Amino acid sequence: MAEFFTTAFNEIVNHHIYQPVWWVSQFFAFLSLIVMFWSFQIKDKLKMMLLLGLGTTFLAVSAAFLSNWTLTVLFMLASIRNYVFCYLEWRVLKNRAVARWVWYFFGAVFITATVASTVILVHVIQVDVSGVWVEWAICLTLIGLIVGNVITGTDLMRVSFVANRAFNIINHAYFGNAIAVIIACLTISSNIIYYVRQLVAWRKAKKSTKIEGAAVAHEGDK
Repeated sequence: MAEFFTTAFNEIVNHHIYQPVWWVSQFFAFLSLIVMFWSFQIKDKLKMMLLLGLGTTFLAVSAAFLSNWTLTVLFMLASIRNYVFCYLEWRVLKNRAVARWVWYFFGAVFITATVASTVILVHVIQVDVSGVWVEWAICLTLIGLIVGNVITGTDLMRVSFVANRAFNIINHAYFGNAIAVIIACLTISSNIIYYVRQLVAWRKAKKSTKIEGAAVAHEGDK
């Protein structure tokens, strides 16, 4: 694995860094970096999904400039998915009823499209990939994200996103997308920070509850 990343780094320094197209791809990757890191410091699911959709759109454009066609297609599907489910979440917040079957329908559509695109690109067209197992790992983690869009809460989305970015690191390194590798690392770190903050808040709340309970018991003994 270390040899893989060393080779990828040398490829970036010795080849990609001198190509104008590479710099354009890194510009869009940098825009995604800003949006992605911001998104995972937000508790609100609607806002997080909207920012993720925007960040993923930038990553899709970045991947296209590097001829990374599997991630280009998967990222575009992910962007569309986030926008669709963001709209559904918005309707719910506005007290506009959205039948549950609508969520399941779009979930099934995007799962089917994600799996089908992986099969077509990797096995039928056989575009350049960082590894068949890597592409399928990315596909499976995206399915987790889709399910996370359908159910309530953000935990499944966050865990699936972390796993997805872990495999994306290998893909991005293979195609020389340096900033996308940084994005993947930072978004993983950002999620860890989020859960650390949640743990600290939970411990404070638990400690406060114990103190209040002890105070009430003390008053009762008087």
